[in-house]
Parts: sequence; C-alpha cells; structure tokens
Amino acid sequence: MKKSYEIAGQVMGFFESFKGSRPAINNDRILIVRGRSRKIIPINEFDSKLSEIGEILGGTELNASSEKISEILQYGDKNIQKSEGNTTSIDEHGFTRMKDELESMGLVVAYKVFELLGFDVVIAIWEDRNELPPLYVEVTVSEHED
Repeated sequence: MKKSYEIAGQVMGFFESFKGSRPAINNDRILIVRGRSRKIIPINEFDSKLSEIGEILGGTELNASSEKISEILQYGDKNIQKSEGNTTSIDEHGFTRMKDELESMGLVVAYKVFELLGFDVVIAIWEDRNELPPLYVEVTVSEHED
C-alpha cells in the first residue's frame, strides 16, 4: 500500500507543481498539500486531466453528489481537529462553496474525489479563466476510517 506522501507526490508531479509545494496539514491520518505550477491546462481539459491522475493513482472516482463525499469531509475534519484544534462545524457543501468563491474571483475550478486502497483522495485545480498561469493544485489524502 502506498503512503499518503507518495500519493500527494504523484499528484504534484503530474501537474508539475511539486517544486515549492508544501503541506498545509500533515498528521498521521490526513495530508493536505498545496502547490502551484507554471503549466497551463486548457480549461476544457480540467476534467480529463483529473480523471487521468485518478487512473494513474488506481483510484475509483466518486460522484460529486455522492453521500460518501459527506462522510469523507466529516472524517477529514475530525482528523484536522486532532492536530489543528477545533474548526467550525462541517460544511457538507464545502466543495461547491469553495468553487463558487474562487469562480467569483475570476478563476475556473475543478475537483474530483477518488477512493484508493486505504485512502480517500480529493484533488482540486484552479487557474485564471483566461488560462494565465499559475495553475493551483491542492490534494488531500486521508486514511479510511477504521
């Protein structure tokens, strides 16, 4: 079984955003890494690129409206609270809210959620709607709940 940092490293390498990337949260149950790339991905290829990295990882894509995503968010928040202290209550529509906020700033956002052996992986990418660099990448790797 892969380790969380290996999964995050594969995602960052795929999007050429490894250099300068750093963990926003890193504990024994969840890893969130953020980075940016000078690479430009045409907006109409966002979904296919996310699907491609999901296949490379060997993941099964979850439907964006799946109830499983709500469970992943709740479990991820619990793991973040362990190391970062209490956060606000779970926002089950967090993906949509983040996307809407970034799009209101002139960015185009896409994300996908994948299940891997032992892990859930959320990958989000966004860039200027005029396809100007940088491309931002965020990957969250959390262990499945025992």
